[in-house]
This record gives sequence, C-alpha cells and structure tokens, in this order.
Amino acid sequence: MTQHADAETRRIQVAEALLTTVAERGLARTTLTDVAATAGVSVGLVQRYFRSKDELLRFGFDHVCRRTQERVRRVPIVLPVRNVVIALMEQILPLEPDREKELGVWLSFVQASLTDTELAATHQASVTELIDGLTVAFEGAQRAGELPPGLDVRAEAAALVAFVDGLCLHHATTESFDAARSRAALRTYVDRMFGSGR
Repeated sequence: MTQHADAETRRIQVAEALLTTVAERGLARTTLTDVAATAGVSVGLVQRYFRSKDELLRFGFDHVCRRTQERVRRVPIVLPVRNVVIALMEQILPLEPDREKELGVWLSFVQASLTDTELAATHQASVTELIDGLTVAFEGAQRAGELPPGLDVRAEAAALVAFVDGLCLHHATTESFDAARSRAALRTYVDRMFGSGR
C-alpha cells in the first residue's frame, strides 16, 4: 500500500487481503494479524480503518457482494432476453479461478450471516437486488413474446436465483458440478423456462 492512498482505497485493499486469507484459512481461523500480514501492513494500520474483526468482516462481505453486482451490471442488455439472463447468471457461477475463490469466501460469509444480523442484511439486500433485476428482465421478455404473459415473473426470478445458488453450493462441495456442468445446467434451466414461451 502507498502512504498516500485514500481511506477507501486502503479499506478495499485490506478487504482484498481478508478475502485471500479467508479463502486460505477459513473465516473462523482468520485473525486481524493474518489479514495484516497478507496485506503487508501492520495490525495497527488495519485497526485504523476497522475497529474490530467484525467490522472488517462486514465490510469484506459487502465488498464481495458489490464485486458480483458490478459484474452483473456490465452485462450488455440486448435481445433476446434469454441470452441476457444466461449471461447475468454466469457472472455468479464460479466459472474461473478468481470466482471459485470468491465462492468459498461467500459461502463462509453466508454461514456467518446466520448469527450476524448485519451480515444477514447485506446478504438479503444483494439477493433482493438480483431478484429485482431478473424480474425486470423477465417482464421485458414477456413484452418481447419470449415468455407467456401470465407467468409470475417475480416467482420465476426467485426460483432462478435459488437454482444458481444451489449450483454454486454443489460446485463447492462435490465433484459433480464443475464449471462446464454448472454452465450446462444453467442453460438447460433457462431453455426450459423460455421454451414455454415459444
């Protein structure tokens, strides 16, 4: 880190060190000392920006969620909507090494959110934003004739998010859902859904 980095840049750099440390050691065994060593700074500097491990964890989880949201927002919105939906959800699947590490960290944070209301609120906000975005996309698909007009698009959006979360969980815990199979499963799901509109 440079001496003149602004506070937000330093906080993000520390958060990145946190993600690397959690990926290597797990959330429970990660300490501020570990994070400082990974970032190449003193514990005192970490504590200047984060008063406690809990505060750092909350910022780190928010950082993971924002990274995913930024990838999703960069997906071009062009017809057909079916292709957009696949491209959006592929941004969540661990299809490359960096995102595979991110998935492990995300799962650690999700588990911690079961007993931490602030982490739970961050997770809920991230899921809601994704469901909202998919709902809008599915409404556009209805207008374009890609999906039937009577379809409950909010329920379909929630179901797709749950399906992709399941793919992520199984990718992390079994050998049956590698990147290629996860991508194929996503396409099968979306094809089945959009096939009903043809």
